[in-house]
Amino acid sequence: MNLPDELARLLREVPALSRAYLVGGCVRNSLLGIAHKDFDLEVYGVDYETLARQLSAHGRVDLVGKSFGVIKFSGLSGGQWDFSLPRRDSKMSAGHKGFQIEVDPDIDPKVAASRRDFTINALYADPATGEVYDPFGGVDDLKDGVVRFIGALFNSINTIQQY
Repeated sequence: MNLPDELARLLREVPALSRAYLVGGCVRNSLLGIAHKDFDLEVYGVDYETLARQLSAHGRVDLVGKSFGVIKFSGLSGGQWDFSLPRRDSKMSAGHKGFQIEVDPDIDPKVAASRRDFTINALYADPATGEVYDPFGGVDDLKDGVVRFIGALFNSINTIQQY
């Protein structure tokens, strides 16, 4: 995956990003050969404050999504990226705000990916090696032109386990 120079430099120089993975649409679009400018990263093994502090030495940090573990970063050369910590989302009540969010920098990546909507958006990639991780069969779904909802996979599994 071809990263912007400034983002590649951040990934090399910021210690808190040693376990950062590209996630979601940028991975999906790269596999499809679609040009993209939006790079989102999920960062493991570091707490929110440490990540924010280390990123702030390299640009502007906006702590707009602390309850979701999200930092919006604006680099000195104009690049903008979202860095998030892995989390679990649990539906607690009706509506789009009825979620309990648990940020956990040490969560298993498959569990973190399970909160995403579709298998093709749950892909993540190691920016250093380009290796793609595919916990729910999203690569095959891309090849087959199929869109599968991750929640349906879990509902099927839970239904089977109940019987």
